[in-house]
Amino acid sequence: MMQEVGFVEDMDGDDLWLKAHLEDIVERYAHKVIAILDQQIVGVGTSIIELQRTVAAHYPQRVPLIFEVPTREEFECLL
Repeated sequence: MMQEVGFVEDMDGDDLWLKAHLEDIVERYAHKVIAILDQQIVGVGTSIIELQRTVAAHYPQRVPLIFEVPTREEFECLL
């Protein structure tokens, strides 16, 4: 029998960090793409591919959380 895992328990530390700081991130990085590793922003760019390349060059053995930051208006529509 499969055991159900709660949504919050299934999230890793970077996901939880993003959730806790989302409003500040939206204010500062609207229309940007950010990369998060170990609960900190390690890269900011204008496209996912550009940012993936940059982060991979600096952290070749790591897989960051990549997030396209919405504008304040888009963020409010999501709520």
